[in-house]
Amino acid sequence: MKGSIGFIAVGQAGGNIGSMFEKKGHSVIYFNTSQEDLKTLTGAKHTHHIKGGEGCNKDRNKAKDLIIDDFESILQQVTEKLTEEFIFVIFSSGGGTGSGSSPMLIDLLIQNTEKRVGAITIIPSEEETIRTYVNSYECFQELEAIDDLCATFVLDNNKQEDKLNINSMFVSQFSAFIGLSEHTHVRGNIDQAEIKEMLSTRGATVITKMNKPEKSADSTANLINSFKSGIFAPIESDRVVQYIGLSYSVPIEMEALCKEMGDPYDIYQGQNDTTTICILCGLSYPYTAIEKMKEKVQASQIRVVKNIEATQTARLQDDISFLPPKRTRTAPKVNPNLEDEPSSESAPDRKQINKNIFDKYKKQPK
Repeated sequence: MKGSIGFIAVGQAGGNIGSMFEKKGHSVIYFNTSQEDLKTLTGAKHTHHIKGGEGCNKDRNKAKDLIIDDFESILQQVTEKLTEEFIFVIFSSGGGTGSGSSPMLIDLLIQNTEKRVGAITIIPSEEETIRTYVNSYECFQELEAIDDLCATFVLDNNKQEDKLNINSMFVSQFSAFIGLSEHTHVRGNIDQAEIKEMLSTRGATVITKMNKPEKSADSTANLINSFKSGIFAPIESDRVVQYIGLSYSVPIEMEALCKEMGDPYDIYQGQNDTTTICILCGLSYPYTAIEKMKEKVQASQIRVVKNIEATQTARLQDDISFLPPKRTRTAPKVNPNLEDEPSSESAPDRKQINKNIFDKYKKQPK
């Protein structure tokens, strides 16, 4: 199953997670607008500096413009270097390069390739800035609107102080999930077709992994609590879930699990001897966490506007000069007699679908 999944790591946060997947043998392409960020990826096989980029300093629109200008080259890199059936795009929702470019890039890849494309993203911690929250909210607005998007994994930087540990835990859990078909057991197993079905399912997806305990008492309650204390954004209370995948090393009460998480369309079960791995697919996006970011932005709106206006208002109005003005000679305007620039050739024809996507993601003036 590992050979069926490749990754596109966008921005610095995406690069951190992508490098962990590459060490596990996956194909990864790293895209960044910053040469400096790419230089930190020691041992990376495929890197691509987005043409014209010098970093995006959390400017989502700048990232979109750069992707539009360099998309033909980006598409060529993807089609040549990622032959896998699935591609997951990894990025932070609150930054500049990843947040601004990734939803549009996902949309374009879905329309221009035969790949199944999913997302791995990160919501910012409560210590982040207002601009980061605005970026994250707008990023999820765009993700939510993408047709045919596969599974979306939403990591939560509030869950642990060490963000790199969150990344490492996710890579471990994801690897355990896609490796479930290797656990064959006389009492049942989860096969590759079922794993692909779960990866293809639209909506949020979460994973938990527990080592086999010495005693199996309270194993179901422990499993439910592991979702609540895990590294993913909090699960919505609406009990929306499409699939449950469960490979258990100790007995799990499925009725109790469904009562807590929701009644799925289908359940895929298997057994193994070492760990319990559970996957919930087709969940609602973490709207509660996203709404909290919006509320923080709205609460700070007046203060932010006031601060910006304070630096744009001229307050030194009085003239205290007492010397007469100097006489100055006005230099004649110079006519350089430059030849008219030749009219540029029309840009190469792109598919109308790409133009529509480009236009959709450009910020419309208010």
